[in-house]
Amino acid sequence: MLLDAFEIIRLVVGIILITIPGFLWSYIFSKQFTFFERIIFGIILSLGFLTSSIYILNINFNIKINSTLTFIIYLVYTIPVVIIYIFSIYKFGFPKIDIKKLNNKKIILFGILIFSFVIGFLPHFLNNHYLPFHVDEWIHWSYTNAVFTSGQTSFVDPYIGKGIISSPEIGFHLLTASIKWISGSSLQTIFLFMPSIIGVLITLTAFNVGERSKRRFGLEAAFLIIFVPTTVRYLGPKFYVPVAVGLFLFIFIIWLTQNEKIHGSILFFPLIFFIFIIHPVTALASILVIFLYSMFLLLEKKVKIAVFNILFSILPILIILILATRWDYFIDRFIETLQGMEFVSKLPHIWITFEHLGILTWALFIFGVYFAFSKGDSIKKTLSTSAILFLIIIGLYSLYSFGFPVVYDRSFLYLFILVTLIAGIGLSEIRKIKIKISDFKILKESQIKKLKLSVLIPIILCILIIGIGLFSQSSIEYYKLINEKEYNDFVWIKDNINNYGDENHTFNRAAIAPSKASAFSAITGLYIISSNVNPLYGYQLSGEMQEFLINKCFDTGFMQKYQISIVYGNCNNSNLTKIYDKVYIYPGLFEK
Repeated sequence: MLLDAFEIIRLVVGIILITIPGFLWSYIFSKQFTFFERIIFGIILSLGFLTSSIYILNINFNIKINSTLTFIIYLVYTIPVVIIYIFSIYKFGFPKIDIKKLNNKKIILFGILIFSFVIGFLPHFLNNHYLPFHVDEWIHWSYTNAVFTSGQTSFVDPYIGKGIISSPEIGFHLLTASIKWISGSSLQTIFLFMPSIIGVLITLTAFNVGERSKRRFGLEAAFLIIFVPTTVRYLGPKFYVPVAVGLFLFIFIIWLTQNEKIHGSILFFPLIFFIFIIHPVTALASILVIFLYSMFLLLEKKVKIAVFNILFSILPILIILILATRWDYFIDRFIETLQGMEFVSKLPHIWITFEHLGILTWALFIFGVYFAFSKGDSIKKTLSTSAILFLIIIGLYSLYSFGFPVVYDRSFLYLFILVTLIAGIGLSEIRKIKIKISDFKILKESQIKKLKLSVLIPIILCILIIGIGLFSQSSIEYYKLINEKEYNDFVWIKDNINNYGDENHTFNRAAIAPSKASAFSAITGLYIISSNVNPLYGYQLSGEMQEFLINKCFDTGFMQKYQISIVYGNCNNSNLTKIYDKVYIYPGLFEK
């Protein structure tokens, strides 16, 4: 394994440092939050403030993005609340924290959170692979590095060295940069362990959602949401990608809607903006949930809060439409789909099956929908209605190609989040049913008094769900873009290649196997000429590139034609100079 314990500790400490000021601000926002709600509120408030501030300052005032700016924003955000908190302690004493007693529910919750972290790391452990799996992770690694080097939200394409990239998910790269600068962690640590941390945060937020309901289902929701799958087709919380952060923010939106306060509605404005710059599709999914919840509030005659919810969730999108051009392409495509234009995905079709969540979870989901509409409050009805709508979105695209492919792809993840929450409702209702067992003649009277089927049945169901879930999670296949030896080689190139350049020579464009080019460029920061995985640069050259490498890099003319100055492979060419294992430079041609 490439990481040490100190790296992991630094990342966790960094997350705690980010959370603390938001945790303190939560006391100003509301005195009714629980301790666990303050944790989630705190980390989202802090990350939202940091990310959004960096973005706005760079876009509007062209202030360069770097660690100094991040720390200044962090201090401006933190110092006032620390002063307020100290003054409050001086005047009123320490605030009450509801975690004084370690009761059974909290013990079970801690166990579930530990289990969530383990499941989040399971793909790396089972595959003995301690690097990112998915090519999208390597792309976001590369774009985050581009933010570091350029200090801008738009930057020169880091793969080929020309053209400007204006990522529609720039908020994710700014958020990742903030975590790196405050924690001091490496990108490898962040991309490897943030999925597990995000999984824990999603699990804790699911608990908060369930505990806010009148008929509580927090533990059940927290337990079941762990099994939301991650695949190479539609991604998920076990990859460090924008939609993984989006899922965390999506479920936080569900929690926030339950507060039914005007200041909560106002908070939708910055929150939807924050979600949109990280993952626009999740912002649209969040608005859908807010809209549905507001409809149920209208039925309950809570007109004022419903109107505020809708207004402050839609307003940031309208402002973005007017002021920003970064998302024009995707907004235009979305509008075109509403007008009936068909967009066919180039990726394999997805079918809804019982395979990953398991048939028991789906059965509990159906049971939960029944209770949501028969006995549930507005949030339970919203969860069920939202799940049905996402099923409709998936069905319309699957059957009639109505919709935009990326919306169709991500709708599976929003559906799975909702299914597990609603299944939690079903499981909790089973636990609350008073089952009479006095007619069970095979049981002795003393046994009957001790036996509680309302407890026994949920325990059996949970054990079965764990078994099914572990089998399903461990059977999902992932690919390895590079191995750890190659990663170490690429890191060496990044750290040492500049030592071989001078005022007349530079080594910045590489020949590398097209299947590894994306990861190579992300790690080394060097340019490539051919990649046959996303992003597809010079795809038409992939055959020629592979032939060049197979022939031991003998074709010097190929290097001259495409201005290649460094090669990673097994070479036998007297014009090349070997500087490291499988690393060669071609110094005779290139001058600045």
